[in-house]
Amino acid sequence: MRLWGLILGLGWLLLGGCGVKTGYAPSEVQVYRGAAPHPSSAVPDSLRVVSWNIKYGEQIPKALEEIQADSDLASADIILVQEMTREGIEEMARVLGMHHIYGLAAVHPHHQKPFGNGVLSRWPIVGDKAIQLPYETLITGHRRIAVAADINLGGRIIRAVSIHTATMVMDLDKRVEQARAARDSLGDFTGPVIMGGDFNTVTDYEVTLLRQTMRRLRLETVRLPEGPTIANKIKKIPGSIPVLDHLFIKDFTAGSRGIASGTTASDHYPIWAVLAVPPGRAEKE
Repeated sequence: MRLWGLILGLGWLLLGGCGVKTGYAPSEVQVYRGAAPHPSSAVPDSLRVVSWNIKYGEQIPKALEEIQADSDLASADIILVQEMTREGIEEMARVLGMHHIYGLAAVHPHHQKPFGNGVLSRWPIVGDKAIQLPYETLITGHRRIAVAADINLGGRIIRAVSIHTATMVMDLDKRVEQARAARDSLGDFTGPVIMGGDFNTVTDYEVTLLRQTMRRLRLETVRLPEGPTIANKIKKIPGSIPVLDHLFIKDFTAGSRGIASGTTASDHYPIWAVLAVPPGRAEKE
């Protein structure tokens, strides 16, 4: 399995794949922030959460068009994004009227632009954290990241984490450790948690191992409808469904959920879920 993963991962590297980072490797991840002009104030009974790897952050206008045209995406309360440029997430925040944070991981060789993760929210972001994931990427020596946003939901703080782990160029055990590191970064945070993003789990075995690991760490899987979360045929392994993108939760209850497989702005499809806000939330201000 590991040898097969290495061979396949190297093939993706040569073919573009999800890409690796080069040209800039900060010792500390830079986080940029922006506030919406008209923040939401009402406390909802549920949150609609979307996660989307928008390939290289290149087709943001198309991604926005597709978000606004899809009722499952257009009403999102929280959006976790990966492979983003700073300009891209700022444009998304402006058009959608959302608060945002953005963590810059590196400059990507594909377009020589910033490459990182972000969180957009309809409620104020009152704190943020960037996590450099363990293990350097093969060849370039750079590291992936996760970014966390503390969101003030009418007086109660929830944490939303956007993560992008390494491709199969890296050994599976190390990639699972990257997911574990993002979970460990929660530290003594006791509030509700949403973690989602691109975990690069291409085979059924990898998906199962990731879910088992996160469950042991007290994060429950939001089980999506059956089907791939990518359109890229290179990453479709015979006998497996390539579910690269996942949502994990703590203290929330998942209701409806789906994969927006009709989108074309990226090789990944957006995934979404409606999460019931747990009891005990703060009263409206």
